[in-house]
Amino acid sequence: MRFLLLLARRLHNAGLVVLAVGILALIAHLSSQPLLMAPFAPSILAILTQPRSPGSAPNVLIAAYMVAAVISVLLKDALPPEWWGVALATGGAILALEALDILHPPAVAIPILVMLGNGEFPLAAFTIGVVALAIMSLLGRRLPQWKIQAAKQASVSQPAE
Repeated sequence: MRFLLLLARRLHNAGLVVLAVGILALIAHLSSQPLLMAPFAPSILAILTQPRSPGSAPNVLIAAYMVAAVISVLLKDALPPEWWGVALATGGAILALEALDILHPPAVAIPILVMLGNGEFPLAAFTIGVVALAIMSLLGRRLPQWKIQAAKQASVSQPAE
């Protein structure tokens, strides 16, 4: 019985990953910003595997991405797109996330994308992606409760093997 519950959970999570990555890949495709997927995909993993961790909370997720984006956009014109400029921008974003206690590690990829990117920051696609992640986070925080309740009801209604 435990094996079946574990298998069901893994298949459920795999299905959610396919759905979530599909949504974010569609946003990246429609905005012609395929590299936007780079930080969002690890966020999905964090949200699904550690939904109750502080870094997976919707408010932390939104704040971390927004702070990293603002710092990156501000530093893009002040620093060259050289290796050390990318490193300084990324370090600045990490420093801000730590100081504000809004750690969501995948958001640290934003300065790299911004500093090395050609052209303007894709604000609309970025915002839609972050909102989609926040909604997934909200759902992810609810799903484990639903699964636990369903498992308890199933174990109560069925005799132990």
